Order: sequence, then structure tokens, then C-alpha cells
Amino acid sequence: MRSVPCLLLALFSTVATGQEIRRTPLVLTQGGTPEQPAVFDGKGMIIDLGIDITDREWLKNGDVWTSRGPLPDHPPVPDTQRAGLFIDEVPVRIMRDRAAEQQSGLAGKIIYTVPAALKPGEMGWAGDGSLYFRWPAEKPPGSARIIQPPAKLASCVAIACSHIIVKNIVAKHAANDGFNIHGHRVGVRLENVKAFSNGDEGISAHETVQMDVLDSEIAWNGSNAGGVADVGDSVTTYTNCELHHNVNAAFFFDGKTHRVTNCVIHHQDKDIVVRGDAVVEQSGVEWRRE
Repeated sequence: MRSVPCLLLALFSTVATGQEIRRTPLVLTQGGTPEQPAVFDGKGMIIDLGIDITDREWLKNGDVWTSRGPLPDHPPVPDTQRAGLFIDEVPVRIMRDRAAEQQSGLAGKIIYTVPAALKPGEMGWAGDGSLYFRWPAEKPPGSARIIQPPAKLASCVAIACSHIIVKNIVAKHAANDGFNIHGHRVGVRLENVKAFSNGDEGISAHETVQMDVLDSEIAWNGSNAGGVADVGDSVTTYTNCELHHNVNAAFFFDGKTHRVTNCVIHHQDKDIVVRGDAVVEQSGVEWRRE
């Protein structure tokens, strides 16, 4: 097996423990062969794309906070599938007023839920571009960091090759996915990765991706689908993984065939959601309804 370079040069910082933190996406483009897969070992690398905006000026009305004017690089986002903010690890969901949009009679009109109608952990934008949100119930106002995902739809790790093992990486605060795999990729393997607090899914395989995920943790991701969403004609397996505190389901499968083995699911509204004719095999899955 050989190590694999990445496409982008990184900007790094180091925390007090000496742990490496990368502030730019990691794009892997060079795979190996079935007999000799490439290996990217992050050795505990943290990829954190979040922007701390806690110290911005906020208009504070109880648990509803509003920015003083638009936030740089965070214009209104029409996509309600993903989270638009994080309060520490907790995703804050984008909410639109669909009834008001319909009543407006204007095609494509976007109207966000007004601040007074937000539930804890929800957000929107005012007409002048100011962002507002209601603090999550588990986070008293002012008690935690306010984290903005990066502009556009970057993922922390994008895998654009076949026959590769990616391991020992923590991926967090992407606007899109923690680990994103598109195209016809085979022989992709994730080992001991952590996908925390990403705007969309923690891990998501698309098209005809074939991927195995082992010994990994997927938590606090903001997608309306789930912590994992494998779609298209993807074929995936998850073994010895832990999923918790993701919006909606732990797993969402709309691909071809999938297998979930010896995984632990807790603090989730749903365990495994299957759409269409996807075939999902389960063995030894523990769903702790807490």
C-alpha cells in the first residue's frame, strides 16, 4: 500500500495538544489498484471548515439573536435540507414559511420563518440579509460558540478516485458533507473517521460509488435526510459504527444495496430510512431509544 497526496495545499493550525487542524477541504484524486490500494492516513487530523462568529455584534432578544446586518460570506440560503449554523456541535436548521411563499403568488419567492415563530435550533434571514436564530434548547443563550459554515458548498473530504483507504480523520463544519464521494468510484474504504457537525450529511455516497465504512462515528450533522445518505446506485456497508444526534435519521438509503452491521444508534428520531427499491441488510444493529 502507498500513501496518497491531496489536490489542494492546506492551511494548517495547531491546537495546544499539538493536534493538526486543517482549514481547507481535502480533495483526494489519486487511488491505487485492487491489489494495492492507496492509503491516506490523517493520523488524527482535524479538518474544521467552520468560522467562529460568536464575537459578531448580535441583537439579543431572549433566546433569539439577530446579526447587525448581513454576515460576510453568509448570504441567505434557500436550501432547507441542511443546517446554516452550529451552536458548538448542535446544527441549526434553516426554516422557510411555505404558506407565506405560496400566498405571495410570486414564483420562486423565498420567505423565511419569522423569528417569533422559530422553534429552538431554527434560523432564517430578514429582508435586509440579517441572520437570526433561536438558541437550541440544550444551549442557554450566550453559553456556546456560534459557528458559520464556509461559503458555497464545500465538503471537508472529497474522494475523487477509486481503490483508496482513508482513515483517522475528523471532518467538521462543512457547508456540505463531511465525506463526499461522487462518480463511479470503487474500492473506497473509510476507517476510524469521525464526521461531526456538517451542514448536510456526515458521509454521503452518490451515483455508482462502492464504499465500506468501518469503526467510525457520525454525529450532529444537519441534513434533513440523515447522518448518512447514500443515494443513486451506490453500494455501501457500515460496520462497527456509532451514529447519534443527527437531524432526522441515522441512515438514509436510496441507493442500490447496503449493509449495516454491528452499529450503535442513539439520540436519533429514526434509525434507518429506506426510499425506493434500495435493499438494506441489517445485522447486530442496536438502536437505543433514549
